[in-house]
Amino acid sequence: MCLITNDFYKAICPHVQDVRTDVLGNVIARREGRGKRIMLIAHQDVVRMMVTHIDNNGFLYIKPSGGIDVAIMPAKKVLIRHDDQSIIGVVGKKPIHLQKDESPKPSWESLWVDIGASSKEEALQKVELGDYVYFDSPLTELSNNLFSGAYLDNRVGLSVLTHVAEHICKEDVPWEIYFVASNLEEIGWRGAITATSSIKPDYCICVDVTHATDFPNMNVIQDGDIRLNAGCVLSKGPYIDEGMLGILKQMAVEKAISHQIQPLPYSTSTETDLVQIINGGVRCALISIPCRYMHTPQEMVSTKDMEAAVNLITGYLLC
Repeated sequence: MCLITNDFYKAICPHVQDVRTDVLGNVIARREGRGKRIMLIAHQDVVRMMVTHIDNNGFLYIKPSGGIDVAIMPAKKVLIRHDDQSIIGVVGKKPIHLQKDESPKPSWESLWVDIGASSKEEALQKVELGDYVYFDSPLTELSNNLFSGAYLDNRVGLSVLTHVAEHICKEDVPWEIYFVASNLEEIGWRGAITATSSIKPDYCICVDVTHATDFPNMNVIQDGDIRLNAGCVLSKGPYIDEGMLGILKQMAVEKAISHQIQPLPYSTSTETDLVQIINGGVRCALISIPCRYMHTPQEMVSTKDMEAAVNLITGYLLC
């Protein structure tokens, strides 16, 4: 299964009747059908950083926009987006040979981005304050159905939506279906609010990633037991409609679709939390793809788990 790397709009167009964008940048595609409205939503925005200061020597200082652990940043290659240009930079940190009284734990203030400029004036010819900064990590195929790279959260969710749309494009479906690539999820779920308010769905399936815990030093009692290559993840808890979950579980068993259950007694930490309470209430389900090393330049997921999600959602829409 390939990833949708750039353009959800272009990828989904052949499989739906119309596609539009709203003022927050959500991409909303509609698949004509009969019956109630169902929204399939996956966010398209990503965690990133922003240029907040440029010193006299041309070094850039950045702060995160979204949940990024500063400890992963030293020596990373990044891209600064300025207008339609991409400027390459390297995150700098004092070498270990020269460290004396410095704290071994980095802070955003102790790191900088080096774009090769020799002065503030030269740097300002390429970038400006407020430009966004992104991880620069290409996709890498690994063994056992796995691949790694930056921003699989949530390119895999968008890929799942696109493949579902492709699978059902010639089918008579008992729904009016909306596929939504939402914006601004990483900083407050705001795109989901506007999309849900305009579509007014009766049902929603949110597709996102969740933390895989099958690596060293994890506590499965505390953090849950979620594994790569064990199937897509069905969430269970107060934000999830029991009727939808029951159908999905039964279908997964009957069709031998690999799946895992994730108990979430409080928040899901996804757009599901807000979609559920908009417009008088929306019946929601959450289907997630296990992901190792979330919000780093080398997130890792399984195509097998993505395929399970596609097959399960497609089956649900056609039942």
